Order: sequence, then C-alpha cells, then structure tokens
Amino acid sequence: MLKTLIKLRIKGIFLRQTRGSKKKKTSIGKIALMAILFGYVAIVFLGMFGMLFFSIVYSLHSMHIDELYFSLMSILIIMFCFIGSVFITHHEIYEAKDNELLLSMPISNKDILLSRIFTILILNYIYELIIAIPALFVYIVSVGMEVMQIILFVGVILTLPLFVLALSCLFGWILAHILVRAKMKNVITIILYVAFMGCYFYVINSIEGYIGWLLQNGETIANAIEKGAFPIYHLSIAISEGNILSFLIYFVCAIVPFIVVIYLLSTNFIKLATTKPKLKKNVYKVKEMKTNSLKKALLIREIKHFTSNAMVMLNGAVGIIFCIIGTIAVFIYGNQIKFVIAMIPELSGMIVPILCLVGIGVNSMNMISASSISLEGNRLWIIKTLPIQAKDILMIKLMLHLLFCIPAGLIFSIATVIVFEVDILNAILVVMAPVLFTTFIDLLGLLLNLWKPKFDWVNETVCVKQSVPSILTMFIAMGLAFVIGICYMLIGNFVTLDIYMYMMFIVFIILDIALYYMLNTWGVRRFEQL
Repeated sequence: MLKTLIKLRIKGIFLRQTRGSKKKKTSIGKIALMAILFGYVAIVFLGMFGMLFFSIVYSLHSMHIDELYFSLMSILIIMFCFIGSVFITHHEIYEAKDNELLLSMPISNKDILLSRIFTILILNYIYELIIAIPALFVYIVSVGMEVMQIILFVGVILTLPLFVLALSCLFGWILAHILVRAKMKNVITIILYVAFMGCYFYVINSIEGYIGWLLQNGETIANAIEKGAFPIYHLSIAISEGNILSFLIYFVCAIVPFIVVIYLLSTNFIKLATTKPKLKKNVYKVKEMKTNSLKKALLIREIKHFTSNAMVMLNGAVGIIFCIIGTIAVFIYGNQIKFVIAMIPELSGMIVPILCLVGIGVNSMNMISASSISLEGNRLWIIKTLPIQAKDILMIKLMLHLLFCIPAGLIFSIATVIVFEVDILNAILVVMAPVLFTTFIDLLGLLLNLWKPKFDWVNETVCVKQSVPSILTMFIAMGLAFVIGICYMLIGNFVTLDIYMYMMFIVFIILDIALYYMLNTWGVRRFEQL
C-alpha cells in the first residue's frame, strides 16, 4: 500500500504540472515538451554550479582547506532543498485536501504519512543532485578522490535531505499555525514566497561577487564553520579526509532531528489531519442593512475571487510585486543609477524614454484579465443569469485589472519622477505611459480570454500559467517593450527621440480605443455565446 500511495502522489504532482484539463488527457507531445523544458533547466543549473565549484576548487585545495569546498556544497544543498520543498511540505503534510478521504479507508496512518514524506524526499534528492553532481565531478577531475571519500560522499548525499526535511517540517508546522490564525492568509503566503525567492536569487546572483572574498578569507570562514556549524564541519571533514568518525558525528546530527520529527508527526498525524481552525464566535449585533448596486457587488465578488488563491495572484499580478520592489530600489539606489547615467553622455538625454520604457516593462508582467473569464469555470452561468448586461460584466472584469495594476504602476512611476527630478511636462509622460500600456494589456487579455476561454481546468492556476490567452498576453506584453526599442533603432535617423515618444503615445491611445470598441462589439457577442 505504501508503494501505491507514493506512486499516486508522484503522479499527482506530475499531473499538476502537465495536465490542464479535466477531460483531455495529457498528450505525448506536451509530456515531451515539459521533459525538454525540465531537462534544459537542469542542464543550466548543473552548468552554473559546475562553473562555481570549478572557480574555487584549485584555490581552496592549494590553501589546504578542502573542507570549505564541501561545506559550501552542503550549505547550497540545504538552501536549495529547503526553498524548493518548504511550501510543498506545508501543502502535502499539513494542508492536504485528501486527508479525510484517506483516513476513512483501510489504510494505516503510518503509510499515509510515509508516502508524503517519501514524496518530498524524492523531490529533495532531485534538488540535491543538481548541486552534488557538478561538485563531485569537478573535485574528482581537479583534485581526485579516494574510494573511502567517494563512499562517504554518497553517504552524505543519502542523508543530508533527511536533515533538510526535518527543517522543512518544522517551518511548515510554524507556517500552518500562522496561516490558521491569519485573516490575510493569501497575502502572507505571497509575501513569504516572494521573500524566499528573493533570498534565493540574491544569493545566486551574489555568489560570483563573493567568490573573491571567500578565497581571501578562506581560513577564517573555515574556522567559523567549525565553531558555529558543527554538523557541516564534520560533514566536510568526512568527505575531504575520508574520516569515518566525523561522518558518524554528522550522521547522528542529521538523522536524529529526522527521527524526532517523524515520531512527532506520526503520534500527532490524526490531530494534524483533522483539526480545523478555531473560528471566532460572532455575536450578532443589530445594524442597519447596507446594500450595494449590482455592479459594485459584482466588482467585490471579482476582487474576493481573485484574492482567494495565492498562486493565481502571484502568477497573474507579479508585476505589482516588481513595482513595489522597484519603488524601494529606486529610492535606495537612485543616486548610484544617476551617477552611472551621468558617466554615459548618450543616456543623459534619454532619461524620459528610458523611464517610460522601464515602467512599461514592469507593468507588462501583469495579466489578470487574461484569465478572468476562464476562472469562472462551471460557474459562468451564474453571472450570465443576473439582470445585468453582458457589456457591464465585461467592464467589471476590465476594472479588476485596472484597480490592482494602475495604482502600483503609478507609485513606481512617481518614484522615478521624484528621484530623477523630471520636469512637470515629462513627468506626465512618464506617469501616463504605464497607464496607457496597462489599459492596452487589460483589453488585449480580456479579448484573448473571450476568444479562447478554458473552463475545464483541473485547478485555477492552470488558467494563469498554462492557458493560451495568458501565454499570448505575456509574450505580446513583454515583446512590445523590445519592439518599441527596435523600432526606434530603425527609424531613429529620421525622427527625434521626443517625436518618436509622442508617436508611441498616439499609437497606444489608438490601440486602446480600437480594442475597447472591439470589446463592446465582438466581445459582447462572444460572451453571450459562451
């Protein structure tokens, strides 16, 4: 039964990535495409980590601190596995939707729990091998390893994910308790997800800059790891020197937390699987009844529906997050950016078009409207039966995108205007450029969604990540930013930059008007046919 449960859970994870429809089976072509995509990503990461280890192995070996090489490898593995599995651990163990179904079957609690643990472990081993394989290959080719070192290396690879899993379970338990009591659960999930990904990309992008510092202070860092990271130190000594005693010390430090976590989970699994969040008892108070107009009620419904799924919000409105991050970055690094621009005379006269283009680029990552029709799923008939015109329903869905995206874009644009001290006339252009572009993407996405809606989705994130309207909107939006720059390079000899910028404004105004007209004619007829 345990083997069957593990197969089902792995198959479920695979289907969530490849299957987007309840009725249609995953085609061989789609499976092959996903395999090529995952293979490409794996090769990129293998090459990236291989170059990293190759850049430090000779220097660390010449300084006789090979243990620092393996310490760095283990730290990267822990970080990579933890970030890659922490949310899956939280979902699979603490918030699995099939808990009550499985508990009602003649299946032991131990098998249910272990199937989830092994599934997460398999994912962790995949993450680990992306780092461990290039680390082992580079060290063998550059320095060489004895048989005992290789055996202990394999032992470390087999046991290190157990320690990471214990950390993930602990953090998942904390996260579950926080989210149970939180009123803004999805917002907290998005903040944590963005924070983890931000830390990961910061570390990856900063590694090259820290390599020199690592090599200059190698002995100091090695001593700090010995004193402050006891298990990692013995792990690195075990591999670099083939020390069996150090391996046993590391093994105990890795396996004990895992055993303790498994024991606690097994003894409390039924409680974890069946406990519902405590709801605060509301005391009825007589108040005056408030009523909303039908349009306002539908807008509130759209907002609540969109904000009910953290992954839909994250994938459909990631540009909002970048606007917030960009605003903070502009105020922090604004003077440095201005200094770099001042050093390049060609850029000094292009500051306004650059700010317009940056604002457009950041807002191009929002595509809320491209999935707003598809997200209705089999509930579309409900709003179609309401006493409201199809045109008004489409305008409300249009308004949802503008309501979320334009304020964030305005904040970012105003920040750039203030920091770069743009005059009033040009400031209006910088602020209006993302507004016109956001309106264009909003109209385009909604029209594409009307043209190719997807109602038979398996889960809502499919509408945002894998549907044709979302993919087309994303590529068109991001491609336009490059097209604008390329067009100027082609006709830059015939028109000035200011005239070209005004031309682009006129083009987007015409496009917005044309798409709005199309939405009120063809779009209304198409919606009534759905």
